[in-house]
Amino acid sequence: MQLKNLLKVSCFAIFCFFVMPARAQNRVVTGKVTDSHDGLPMPGVSIVAKGSTIGTNTDAAGAFKLSLPASANTLVVSFIGYAKQEVDITGKTTINISLVGSATALSEVQIVSVGYGSQRKKDLTGAVSNISAKDFNQGAIINPLDQVQGKVAGLVITQGGGDPNQSASIRLRGQTSISGNQSPLFVVDGIPLDDPSQFQNIAPADIASYDVLKDASATAIYGSRGANGVIIVNTKKGSASKSTVDYNGYVGISNQSKYWDLLNTAEYLATPQAKANPQKQQGETDDTNTDWQRAIARTALTHSNNVAISGGANGFNYRASLNFQNQQGVIINSNKQQLGLRFNAEQKALNDKLDIQLGISNVNTNRSLTNYNAIGYVFNALPTIPVRNADGSFNDYGAGYNAYNPVLYLTDTYNRHNEYLTNINASINYNLLPELKIGVTGSTTRNNVQTHYFIPSFKAQNSNSMAVNSNYNNNSYKGDIHINYDKTFGKHSISVTAVAERSVFNYDYFFAAAQQLLVPQSLDNALGSGLIFPTPDSYKEQYQLSSLLGRVNYNYDNRFYATASIRRDQSSKFGANYQVGYFPAFDLAYRLKRDLVNDVEWINDLKIRAGYGQVGNANGIGDYSSLALVALGKKYYDGSGSGSYPGSYSPNQNANPYLKWETRIGRNIGLDFSLFNDRLSGDFNYYNDRTNNLLFANSVPTPPNFVSTTLSNVGSLTNKGIELALTGQIIKGEGLNWTASGNINFVKTRIANLSGTLADGTSVKTSFIEVGYAQGQGLSSTAITRFVPGYAPYVFYLPHYTGINAQGVELFDGKTVADYPGQAPPKHYIDPSPKFNYGINNSFNYKNWSLSFFLRGVYGQKVFNNTLLDYETVTRLPTTNTTRTALTNGVTSNPTQSDRWLENASYLRLDNASIGYTFKQIKGLNSLRVFVAANNLFVITKYRGLDPEVSTSGSTTGTNAQGVTTGNQSYIDADYGGYAYYPKTRTFTFGTSVSFK
Repeated sequence: MQLKNLLKVSCFAIFCFFVMPARAQNRVVTGKVTDSHDGLPMPGVSIVAKGSTIGTNTDAAGAFKLSLPASANTLVVSFIGYAKQEVDITGKTTINISLVGSATALSEVQIVSVGYGSQRKKDLTGAVSNISAKDFNQGAIINPLDQVQGKVAGLVITQGGGDPNQSASIRLRGQTSISGNQSPLFVVDGIPLDDPSQFQNIAPADIASYDVLKDASATAIYGSRGANGVIIVNTKKGSASKSTVDYNGYVGISNQSKYWDLLNTAEYLATPQAKANPQKQQGETDDTNTDWQRAIARTALTHSNNVAISGGANGFNYRASLNFQNQQGVIINSNKQQLGLRFNAEQKALNDKLDIQLGISNVNTNRSLTNYNAIGYVFNALPTIPVRNADGSFNDYGAGYNAYNPVLYLTDTYNRHNEYLTNINASINYNLLPELKIGVTGSTTRNNVQTHYFIPSFKAQNSNSMAVNSNYNNNSYKGDIHINYDKTFGKHSISVTAVAERSVFNYDYFFAAAQQLLVPQSLDNALGSGLIFPTPDSYKEQYQLSSLLGRVNYNYDNRFYATASIRRDQSSKFGANYQVGYFPAFDLAYRLKRDLVNDVEWINDLKIRAGYGQVGNANGIGDYSSLALVALGKKYYDGSGSGSYPGSYSPNQNANPYLKWETRIGRNIGLDFSLFNDRLSGDFNYYNDRTNNLLFANSVPTPPNFVSTTLSNVGSLTNKGIELALTGQIIKGEGLNWTASGNINFVKTRIANLSGTLADGTSVKTSFIEVGYAQGQGLSSTAITRFVPGYAPYVFYLPHYTGINAQGVELFDGKTVADYPGQAPPKHYIDPSPKFNYGINNSFNYKNWSLSFFLRGVYGQKVFNNTLLDYETVTRLPTTNTTRTALTNGVTSNPTQSDRWLENASYLRLDNASIGYTFKQIKGLNSLRVFVAANNLFVITKYRGLDPEVSTSGSTTGTNAQGVTTGNQSYIDADYGGYAYYPKTRTFTFGTSVSFK
């Protein structure tokens, strides 16, 4: 094919050389082609006289020169990924052409952030997804993560409940470790955030786009901080034009979307248990019918207001925004208020050689947190008990295990978190040469969290009042020096980035509490008036991360691409001789459209790519995990006769000077395509990752060790998956346009092994680690999920339910519990992880109208219904309530955790739908749009709980003997050890967007 093209060019050259000079009427047209997005010159653009074979390509500077017949009046200008243009050249000898990107996916002319730089989307070699503002989810969006939930293949965002103060769980390409935080790194305007939860405080209206770096070759540029993937967030910026003022706001109404099917008074009183043992100790009456679920719920109001002003002139641009959000929770006394300020500015000087950027953000968040224990009291509250006494006071009753007035406890518990987050960042870049730029970046983040807690004395519990005041600070300082070199010569383009970076993280915490407060109205403001208990506590910690990194991007003729990078990280968390880790990455890509499928008209673009990368992980360990530590021990008698008993100190952590990086090795193969005149586009990825040297605490002999476990590097896990994303313009016309997009991802995670040999020769054999627990009265917090080699994380280990006998006693593998030795029926492993996740979006536009809806789903998931285990049983009667099904299922035995409660939790959810109208040509306005939207309109599922999208972590977290986070209730619906399920909501919203001239 290349020979054929060469012959064509040669013939054309001979023709031009001999024939053209003889034609005096010929003329020469010169010009330049640039990218409409950034104004950069575009090499390799095809320039052809319409209706002929006479043409040329632009050079490295985007310039061209073409000799044409006098009859040629139109040039056809085309380039892969850009809309073809026909340019009228009648009477012209010099023209300038600006090419605009095509409308879909790969063909879009998008500048994508790839970490310490950016690339055109069509030039990417790694697995990177981009979501721009036009693709965001609509409706009542308080948490910015809701904008992209379900939009990116491989990115799973789980909002396990409707609590406005709950952080979402984020997983990118499955689980990458068995300890620590699994969330990706968030980078906002080039600055990595210290904690993923900080991102959820950013005003959604300030965000312009997301770039999701998924494979290890793309994330390796961030080294250890990119172990779980990277999400780069670009906020809105100003432009050097006249000032504009924008307002975005909405008001929404939310209600609980589903309720448990509990007994009402008539149904309860009709049960044999209630008739045989009437309950009259807590003010019960037969004419009271309290629906406790609705008693603690309310219609919640949410409103958000964002005002921004932007503009600039003479090389200066700015944007400032002010945001206020107020989100009530549907459970009483839960609320979130947030006031945020963001300012971005850029100044260019010295003929645009000098570029100075400044960013400031400040967010104050006031949270009214929910007493989750009290939500669980709903099930233990009989419908015959009134909420209040005859005099209007709360009925402060106590009827046994967690049987207290939930309305009283939710109302009177004072639990406030005041958070103050400030980020200041600046960068200075200077072009020493047109192709060489040097710069520095610096940032500081200050995050202060103040907790104010008070719970009064409750008569029924015979409890003391208690107040807590705590203060947590997380401050960081980050800086880098960077050099960028970009050069195009002929068909070759090269880009080199080198960075030296250093980050310092400081943490401190103080806690004080008191009981039996003299003046309860003082809340936590007079701890000295009570009995100081428990003992005050405090700590201060620091860790440092120093890095060197380099990256080279090579592009040959927009045909062949190669990217190579390496990063050196040094973390103070590891052993003295193992603090340094090296993380390389390499990518190759080949644009098939330029060669093999060049003549296939229905293929507009086709690119294949492959990548390999390594990243380290230190997220799951503490700042001093490699050191021997001591803690306060028991008191002892010192023999002095003074009667004092000083406190002792004893070891609580073994030293491990061999502690090193947990390392993830990733391989990715991908295909990007655009077909049928750019009407259908998408990408496909297959990945195969392996995490080695897992960080967790292994059992060791004592002596010689002081403590029975040592944090060390043993074991591995694997992640394999397939991702597919498609976007299609189904209808494209002057009036009606219909665009549909969807994504699906399959992931298979397995624990490969948990055994090995430590660096000091100690043999470690771990057959399993217990992780999640069943909770409830009489269940003794039994572990039901494990980490087991050969299985997915959080595999369930449960008896197999096979029905009931004639007496209504549950059978497990055909026998009752009593029939087994030790009353221990055999258990089986069951994988609860989903087969795949998917999302489907449809957008319609007709003139000024727009309509969109988004469906999101999970298939093959199983969830353990802990709530029904506890309460779908008649054995709870008559002292507590139960479900209606318990009266008809025939089961008479006490609750036993088994696979009976492991339910199919596949679902399809209509996540959001919106319809809007845009007013045009209004005096004084650039645009005006109004819309109505709804969130969580329906869920199709066989799961019998409130919602199949359950919380993935408990509130009572800690570490077990292996150093693995406990309280992690993945695939377990409601942990009544302190984490009752906060119900999902259904929200209807009215909003507007206005841009003033």
